[in-house]
Amino acid sequence: MSYTINTKELKKLMIENGFDTILSLAEETGVNRTTLGKILSGEQKPSSDAMYRIAAALKISGEQAGKIFFAGDFPTA
Repeated sequence: MSYTINTKELKKLMIENGFDTILSLAEETGVNRTTLGKILSGEQKPSSDAMYRIAAALKISGEQAGKIFFAGDFPTA
C-alpha cells in the first residue's frame, strides 16, 4: 500500500503556527532545512524522528499527524 504526505496541510499548519520559512521550522525542530524542504515538497518521506519533531513544533495531535504523514486510500475494516 502506498501513501503520500499531505504537504498542503503541513504548509498550512506551518503558517498557522508562525513558521513563515522552512529555515524557521528547521531551527525549531532540529531537522536539517534541506531535508525539511524535501519533506514539504513531497520528494522525501520523513523518518519517525523527523515526524515527531515536526508534529511537536506544529502542535499536531497523533491522529492528525497520522492523517498528514500517511495520507492515502487505505481500506477500512
